[in-house]
This record gives sequence, C-alpha cells and structure tokens, in this order.
Amino acid sequence: FCMKLETLQTTSLLIWVVDFSDVQFHQISQDKVHCKGAKPSDLRRPEKLLQLFPTPNGWKGWGEISYGGQECLRRAQAAEYLVRSWMNERYPGIEEKIIAYVMGYDSLKANGGNNDNHSSKEVIDVRLRMDGLFEQEEHADGFVEEFIALYTNGPAGGGGISTGRKNELILHKLLIDRENVFWQANAKNSSIHGPQNRSTDAKKKKRYTGSSATGIQQRWNTKLDEPAPPVSAPAPSGSEIALYRVAHSRAGDKGNDLNLSIIPHFLDDIGRLRTVITPEWVKASLSPLLDHSLFPDDGAIERRNNLLERVLVEIYDVPGISSLNIVVRNILDGGVNCSRRVDRHGKTLSDIILCRKVILPP
Repeated sequence: FCMKLETLQTTSLLIWVVDFSDVQFHQISQDKVHCKGAKPSDLRRPEKLLQLFPTPNGWKGWGEISYGGQECLRRAQAAEYLVRSWMNERYPGIEEKIIAYVMGYDSLKANGGNNDNHSSKEVIDVRLRMDGLFEQEEHADGFVEEFIALYTNGPAGGGGISTGRKNELILHKLLIDRENVFWQANAKNSSIHGPQNRSTDAKKKKRYTGSSATGIQQRWNTKLDEPAPPVSAPAPSGSEIALYRVAHSRAGDKGNDLNLSIIPHFLDDIGRLRTVITPEWVKASLSPLLDHSLFPDDGAIERRNNLLERVLVEIYDVPGISSLNIVVRNILDGGVNCSRRVDRHGKTLSDIILCRKVILPP
C-alpha cells in the first residue's frame, strides 16, 4: 500500500505493508459496505523483489478469413484442414503448433466444448482464425503464405483475408534479494508555486470545500447500524442449475496461470459450493481451452489430454468474504505476451465456469 505526498518543494512516496488476510465486508445498505479487519503486517518490507525479464519465444503467424451463407461452417472446417495439410507437407509435424477457432462462435470457448449447441444450418456467417507459434521465422512466413492460398485454392466464397507475423517474447519471473537491486531516481521539471499564483490556488481550495465536499463527508459519516437490505435466498438443491444462479466470478492472469474467484450470492452457500467445485471439476470445465482445432479428431483430443496433465488446480478458502480463490496453472497458452488466443488475459474465462451447470447438495 502506498501514498504519494506532495509539498511545494518535494514529492515523497510512503510505503506501508498491510495484512488483509482477516478483512471482512458487511453490507449496510444498497450502496454502502463496511470493511474491517485490515492491520499492519509484521513484515515491514519484503526481502525479495520480483523481477520480470523478457526472452525470445519464437515467431507468431496468424490469418483470418470469412465465409457466409449455406454450409459456411463446413467450409471453414475445410479451410482449416487445408492449411494444416499444406503446412505439414512443407514442415512435417508443424501443424501441432497451430490452433484454430471461429470468431464469435467458439473463440472464447464459452459453450464449454458442447458442439450440440449450434449446427452448421443455424450459422449464417463465420470468420475463421488460425494462430501459429513457431520456433523459426521461416515457418511463420510459410504459414502466412499457405493461409493466403485459401483465396485461390480454398473453399468457395472465402473473403476478407487478413494475415500477419511477428517476433514474440515471453516474460520470466525471478525473485531477487533486495540488496542486489539497483535503485535509480529521476527528476523532472515542474511548475513552482510563487506568490503570484498562491492566491488563485487558495480560491480553488475554498471553492472545493463547499457544499459538495460537505455532502461527501456526511455520506461517509453515516452510522453503521443502518438496516441492511434483505439478503438473497439459498440456491436450490437437488436440481441442475447454472452456476450463474449461485455465484459470480472474476478472472485474471498471472503469467501462464489463471486466477479465478467464486463468490456466492448467498454467503452460506459457500459450504455446498466447496463440495462441487473441486480441482477435477475445474480442469474439466476449462479443458476445451486446450483444443487446437475447431473440430478435433482423435489425435487432437489425445494432444489435449496430454496438455491437460500439465494443468494444476489449487483452491483456497477466503473465509473473510465466504469465497473461493482458484489458481489454475499452465492454462493460458504461455501467457499474455505469446498467447495465440483472442482473450490473452483470460478475463472471459470466469464466464466459462459460470456457464457450467451444477447440482448442489441439501
């Protein structure tokens, strides 16, 4: 936790270490929450600091093409097959470096791998995207060439092709001792408050301390014993319901790892959620992310299962707010810097979890 202090002569940065492990939140009205439990940490400052350093991670090549009208989804499937076949002819075994998805259809994998949700007759236009991450620049250039060949040698009606390739970096994390850190300070010119403009500053401050500031102060001084709104009812048991009805969630990335929260609408439901949301359940829910093809064959499914063995799930209780914190390791396709997915940060992955249906015990 830090605070920036500015005076007429200097700018200082004050840093405190705060322990939030016992923080609790209590709703006191529809737009007010009381937070308590934060305390000074016994650790005055960390002895090790995190350093991020970039290293080369190959070359990325990508391409997009659109198909519309009858059987457009099947034509996108055929286009994917052709590009993979052409790449394998030039560089045997290279097609494993390529992933494919249809934009707006399964690019976020929100259907949980359930291909029965849609059929080719219901889809009137699709945009196929293929991404490859290769060790050599030549392979990325070759991928772009083969993708452009869909214009003349691919399924009928393909249009709106866009392609690209670039060098990729990946960030590695390293904890280093504080004494090995070289600190550097920079100074910039800033305006100096002289006698000629201090009166103007005083007028601005006087205007700010008017009725609006008073209103803010009055709202913060509201008594904590104000009656709270009625809480939601427990989720039903014994029947299949979407997790949306039981909890909400937020997700984000930490390198190649996903951090995911599960926060029940009714706090007492957390005990029942613990029995359902297990590491195995989380892995099964996120396994479609590891599919490299829009229509995976037996070989693609086997590769997905091999990748799934590297995925580790850790679930932590957050008792202060009756919630779960889920960490999923090795699920973000290498992390934001080199991921081949549309959502590199994994922000939408909370909805994949919330779309799943669960049966809560009594």
